Amino acid sequence: MKRNLLAGMLALVTTVAACGEDTGVAPATDLTPALTAVLDTAINDEYHAEYIYLRVLSDFGNVLPFFNVVVAEQRHSASLASLFERRALSTPANRWNLDNVPRFATIRTACAAAATAEMDNIAMYDRFLKLDLPPDVRSVLSNNRRASVDRHLPAFQQCGG
Repeated sequence: MKRNLLAGMLALVTTVAACGEDTGVAPATDLTPALTAVLDTAINDEYHAEYIYLRVLSDFGNVLPFFNVVVAEQRHSASLASLFERRALSTPANRWNLDNVPRFATIRTACAAAATAEMDNIAMYDRFLKLDLPPDVRSVLSNNRRASVDRHLPAFQQCGG
């Protein structure tokens, strides 16, 4: 059962790739080293969270809120990947897997760690949103941040308490 769930969750990575918000083709002139670094950092942070949550699901089964939030993390990664694609950039490969992310002894410790990770994720987006960003990038970063603030963080705070 756990393997079927995990296989299904991993398959969602491909499925949600089409869920990115389409705001058209980005002008080539907006591509700077700073913007590339923002996009690279953001997508790698989302990939990392996704695999941590998949690790929890692999270890403990279909537990909430991890099941719901991992799907959201996949949407976040897909929306960031669309920003790379619009700029004719290769989307960074996901360097995370089930073997190089942390494991937790209990759901409670996993929830506490996930709440901290979501706070770090929000802080990252706060830093990036202070920058002069193209409208499509600002929109994706704002949407990802809002989901972490409004849904992910509260869910993990409730399950860890």
